[in-house]
Formats: sequence, C-alpha cells, structure tokens
Amino acid sequence: MALEVSFRQLVKSVPSTTYATHGLYMHPAKFIPHVVRFALEKYSKEGDTVFDPFAGHGTVGIEAKILNRNAVLWDLNPMSRVLALASMYDGELRKSDFILKDDSGCEFVPSWSNIDYWYPEEFLNYLSKLWGFWHYNIYERYKDRNLEAKAFVLSIPLFKITRYFSWADEKIAKTYRSKYAKRKVESLLKGNWKAVLWNMYWKNVNVVIRKVSEFKRYRPHKIDVVIKTSWKNNDKLAIFDSIVNKVDRHIDLLITSPPYLQAQEYIRSFKLELAWLGYNDRDLRELSSREIPYNNPPETNIRSNTYWSVREIIEGYNNKKLLKLYDAYFKSILGFFERNQDVVDTMAIFVGPVKVRTLRVPIDEIIREHMEAHGWRHVATYIDTIKSRRLFESRINPATGILDERTPTEHLLVITK
Repeated sequence: MALEVSFRQLVKSVPSTTYATHGLYMHPAKFIPHVVRFALEKYSKEGDTVFDPFAGHGTVGIEAKILNRNAVLWDLNPMSRVLALASMYDGELRKSDFILKDDSGCEFVPSWSNIDYWYPEEFLNYLSKLWGFWHYNIYERYKDRNLEAKAFVLSIPLFKITRYFSWADEKIAKTYRSKYAKRKVESLLKGNWKAVLWNMYWKNVNVVIRKVSEFKRYRPHKIDVVIKTSWKNNDKLAIFDSIVNKVDRHIDLLITSPPYLQAQEYIRSFKLELAWLGYNDRDLRELSSREIPYNNPPETNIRSNTYWSVREIIEGYNNKKLLKLYDAYFKSILGFFERNQDVVDTMAIFVGPVKVRTLRVPIDEIIREHMEAHGWRHVATYIDTIKSRRLFESRINPATGILDERTPTEHLLVITK
C-alpha cells in the first residue's frame, strides 16, 4: 500500500522542524521530527523501546523523551553522541554555566594537520584558549559527575563560533571553504573581531537556553536511553560501527533514516568539530573509511529482484567504482536489517529514490523485497514530497561529475513480522 502524504501537514502536533531542541546544531541530513512523531505514535506505545541505528542529530531520542518511549541510538560519528546528549538534556541551565575564560592557562590545539588551512593564526590561537578551558575546566568536571550531557550542551555555542571564525562556510552543513567565507574572515581581521566573537557567543548561549527551556515545556519523560557511537578515550579511538553490530535487547520499533547512496557528507561535514574534540588525522581517516558506502561490509545474500535489475544497468556504465558503491551500500543496510530482524517487531525506514547517473534507485522497494524474502510483511509506504533540500547543494554532483538533481520524494517504508 503506497500513500501520498505531507508529514508536515499530517502531524499537526509538531509546530516546526526546529522546535524544542531540534536544530540545536547544524547537520547535513536531519530526520524531520514530523516523520518520527508519526511513526512513534502510530507504530509504538508508551514504554516501548525504539531504535535508530543511524542516529545523526538525535531526532528519535528527542521525540522518544517527549512521547515516553525508551531509546537506543547508534551512530559511527562521535558528533552524534555530542548532539544527541545535548538535544535530550532537560536539566538546569544558567547563563553563568556558559562562562569561558581565555586566561586560564589551558590550551587545546587540534592535532589535525589541516587545521591551519581552516584558521588564520590569530583565530586559531584564541580559540585554542577557549577550547582548553572547555576541555579541562568544563568537560572533565562534568564528566566526573556523570553530567556529560550538560558539558555537551555548553559546547554548542562554542562550536558555532569556532565554525564561524574559520575559513569554512558556516551556512553550509559541510566543511567547505567558499568565497563568502574568505570575505568573512578578511572582514573580521580588519575589525574588533574579539568583540564580534563574544557578542556572537552570548547570542548563541541565549538561543541554546531558550531551546532547552522550550524542550522542558514539553515535559520530557525520564526514559532509558542507550547511546553508542565511536568515541575517543585516553587518546585511543574506539570505533562503533552500526553495520557490524547487533542490538542486545528487544526493539518494538526500529525507526531510522539510513545514509543515502553516495551521500558524501557525514564525517567530512564534521571534521572541524571532531578536530576540536580531539580527533586527529588517523582518527578521521579511520572514521571516514567506515562510512556507507565507502566501507567494506560483510557479505550479504541480497534477495531482491529490483536490486539485481538495477545493478545490471549500473554495471553497463562500465564504472567499477560506482558499482562498488552500489554493492557496498545495499550489503551494509540490508545486512544490518537482516542481522537484527530477530529482535525487532516493526521497522519504519525513511529513504528516497536517489539518482545514480540518470537512474533513480528505488531503495525502499529493494529493502521491502529483501525483508519480505525473510518473512516480513509490508504494512505501508508513505510518500512525502521534499519541501527543502537537506544535503549540500551544488550544481554538479561531485561523485558523478554530471548535472545534479536532488531526490524529489522521500518514502517511509513500514514493515512488520
């Protein structure tokens, strides 16, 4: 059953895509809360456990707290831990909590070889003092008190000025050095940039406090939340890759929007943020190599006629790299759903028919066919027209070198046992 819907019109209880702590920080491909609210209300009940293996900004966690569902959130990207915990924070928050000092004697300089490419020396030196204070006087203190979420909330305004005072274009959810960013930095260097920095910092503090207060007005529940991402402890990177893991509890509803085929956005989008969190060149390379579809997933016997017919067309392009990406993508996500099917009752998967060259790939149909071959039943596919572009927008697709055309619709595929 295919149904054309507008989730923004259908779910009136969600006032906007950025209400409460949604949109607390930029993300290249946010799950709109309307879709999550719809799926949680229709396919789960209070006290159930919902699971997002590609958690991103933490949208499922925010909605789960509002609707009283327990949540399991996974992601390869360490920034998902920061954003999810910050977005679900419902404790006390005062303006004085956000005080940073530039004369504490603590400095934190990212050990990323490209850092000088993104910052003029003046900005890098000053930001190193502010991040030194955050690392050694905020994060360490709150972590020891089991208040890591609060430390991450306090990092959001600092992340925002750190991206603004760089050669990166803060208007784009991608680490991108634009002509606008060049003019911006040159203009800042000619004026009283420290005054601008602090004015911007405190404005962002006010925004964070307002958004957390709005979230609290929805009376978020005290739920059981499990967050697993890659993370770095004692200078050692521990990779957490959703694709090769299996969830260890019963899941009433898996609700997720997996990475899109050829979506070259996630780790690369957050390289600046990850560098300031302490991730070095080797860490970033290792994380990037695990991203779908550039990873090396376990073998999966794909049971979908549509997959094989599309693959035959792509094979005709005589582009081995493109074919490898296609195979890796579906082996990754289908293998994951297959490995975890025994502990999941219902799956709600939000994907779009993305383009490979001139061919649209019906991802939801391929997932449906594969899971039906494993005994799952198709409940419905809700087709929503995309109102705004979420990913980095360019005239030419960097992966294909041809004229870009974004996905016109997104589909919520619902299947059950």
